[in-house]
Amino acid sequence: MTARIPLVAQWSFSQLLFSPRTAGMAILATTPVLMALVYRAAVALELAAQTSSFGVFSILTAAVSLPFVAPMLTLFYASGVVIDDAEAGTLHYFLTRPFARRDLLVGKMLGNLMIVMFLFVPPFVLCYYLTLAGSGWQELGSRFPTLVRDLMAASLGIFAYSGLFSLAGTVLKRPLLFGLFFVFGWQAAASIVPGAIRYLTVTHYMHSLMPHESFQSSLAGLIGQRSSGLEAVVALLAIGTATHALAVWIFTKKEL
Repeated sequence: MTARIPLVAQWSFSQLLFSPRTAGMAILATTPVLMALVYRAAVALELAAQTSSFGVFSILTAAVSLPFVAPMLTLFYASGVVIDDAEAGTLHYFLTRPFARRDLLVGKMLGNLMIVMFLFVPPFVLCYYLTLAGSGWQELGSRFPTLVRDLMAASLGIFAYSGLFSLAGTVLKRPLLFGLFFVFGWQAAASIVPGAIRYLTVTHYMHSLMPHESFQSSLAGLIGQRSSGLEAVVALLAIGTATHALAVWIFTKKEL
């Protein structure tokens, strides 16, 4: 890593942090927190029956945070790694600066990862404590390893998504459309189709790492196609590394 990459990453993070896009993405990132607050309020006001707090957290994680919030946050940042500057007319200016194209793109991708993790992790942890707050400190402590596993699955998934969407942003003119199709079209269909096609999705490996049951993981378990934890970790790291590297290689070779 050259010394310029952290500088580009820091600059990119600071620009994104105070952008209008981040204001909207912050609302998306706090969706599970708002749901947790509604749950706690409903229980406190006796508008809903007391259920398993951990069960509610599992539902929020398996149905909202990991399959929806994580990929959408990553998509709206990573897909614009090149196209945002190209549309703003600043890309050619950056290319005249005294650093390599590789440093520029790697720094911007790193900045995107930083802002996504900054937006995703604190609300996710807050959702955990809000949901399980009524169960006492013993329950919070005993379930803490689950929170760690969830964060690992989310982090690896975000890394893989970042590579895919950064690659799309480097190659395609409409990377956002590709990302929406990949998340809500391809992956949704592949998760319910028997066969090896599910191995070509990110969600399969994320659900294989999650300690919670979900529709996808339950279906995969029934038909014997759930990957082991080690396989899932290796697959997500391989997807993220390969797609990030390919995006950098294409960016250094293409005419802009």
